[in-house]
Amino acid sequence: MDCEEKVEDIIVIGAGAGGLVVAIGAAKAGKKVLLIEKGLYGGDCTNYGCIPSKSLISSAEAAHKLLRGDEFGIDFTSKEFSGDKSLERVRKIIEEVRSHEDPSALNKLGVKTCSGSASFADPHTLIVTKENGSSEQVQGKKIVIAAGSSPFIPPIEGLKEAPFLTNETIFSLEEIPKSLGILGAGPIGCELAQAFSRLGADVTMIESERGLMPNEDPEAAEVLTKVFEKENIHLHTKCETNLISYEQGKFKICITEEGQNRDVEVEHLLVSTGRRANVDALNLEKAGVKFSEKGITVDPFGRTNQSHIFAIGDVVGSPFFTHMAENHGRAVLTTLLLPWPLKKKLDRKQSIPKCTFTTPEIASFGTTESQAIEKWGKNSIATYQVPMSEVDRAICASTTEGFVKIVTKKWSSKILGATIVAPRAGEMLQELTLAKLYNIHLRKLTRLIHPYPVYNQAIRKCADQWLTKTLLGAFKR
Repeated sequence: MDCEEKVEDIIVIGAGAGGLVVAIGAAKAGKKVLLIEKGLYGGDCTNYGCIPSKSLISSAEAAHKLLRGDEFGIDFTSKEFSGDKSLERVRKIIEEVRSHEDPSALNKLGVKTCSGSASFADPHTLIVTKENGSSEQVQGKKIVIAAGSSPFIPPIEGLKEAPFLTNETIFSLEEIPKSLGILGAGPIGCELAQAFSRLGADVTMIESERGLMPNEDPEAAEVLTKVFEKENIHLHTKCETNLISYEQGKFKICITEEGQNRDVEVEHLLVSTGRRANVDALNLEKAGVKFSEKGITVDPFGRTNQSHIFAIGDVVGSPFFTHMAENHGRAVLTTLLLPWPLKKKLDRKQSIPKCTFTTPEIASFGTTESQAIEKWGKNSIATYQVPMSEVDRAICASTTEGFVKIVTKKWSSKILGATIVAPRAGEMLQELTLAKLYNIHLRKLTRLIHPYPVYNQAIRKCADQWLTKTLLGAFKR
């Protein structure tokens, strides 16, 4: 549907996770809503992130189980396979999910759509520039900026001249690369490193400073490092990348590691070195909206310094999570639709759970052990940890790498944060995030009956430790 020159109740810029929540919710409430999207509807998650990566990971897990057959007492006649069709499967799944979020589907829900790049002309007016170069003006009483983020490309000599891949282009490959280099060792890099390795690529990871999964508990990084080494993923961590060149179908990556210069040659190169908020093209200055290179500044309700303009999701800065964008969208939707006493604040960043979908998964939320000790002191904190090697379900499934670690206030056992490294860690974590949300202390989880055997038994074992280690330990002393 073409953009129309009239005042809308709400204009949403960006049809990703957060923008869709606001647009669809407001339309269902009877508001006149215009949704502007410059690229593919569904945003980064549907087209380049969560959906394609998890689809590829599922194919990789199937291949890996085949190769591990003898560990489970199964002797396959042949373990040879080709993973090329897994990329075709990924693209089919993207199309299926996107079909529920495209203009046709949104129009049926009462959301008007406009395809083009939006920029501000003044605080209430947007100019939408379409692919053919034409432009139109639209006006909104309220405007929600959900413009998302884009891959950050580091200033490495030669990189911009080379045909590197990002998460926005790697799923367009027609076949699994013979060799794949990955710059960066955060969640996206680690997930795709393991997936492509399991599907037949010779994978090399290069991290410039902080090592594998630098924003997680160091013990979690240690577990994943051992798993990657076991799966023959080549790791060059805490090294310096000096130069990248591309000749005769090969990338040459010049690095310095432990004082030694060396070259890494690969067929394809994925750049996964973080993300940046999409603020440059919006002309926020003309709307008088405050922002920096890290994102748009908002108050606890998601409002910018212009009270009728809101910003949600990646465009307000890190952490860049789909579920955080959705959460922002729900909060702002409530604020837009309901009277002031019922307006909803955005959740604090430290309460947002995160999960990296490697094998094993790494899921965490809240305060880490070191952060808790720094804030409250060592004597006020108790950390309870159970290795997955002591969990019967993990033993049965031969998935004993990992652990559950829960950080609490010592005597009350109030939950401050947790890290889980295990299969389905993302699902396991929700028991703890729910307990924290409703202020249920860890010791009370001993009363929760789990079906036997499940991976969550590790959480119950941690809860038991409050009695055996903390309380009874104090009596013994």
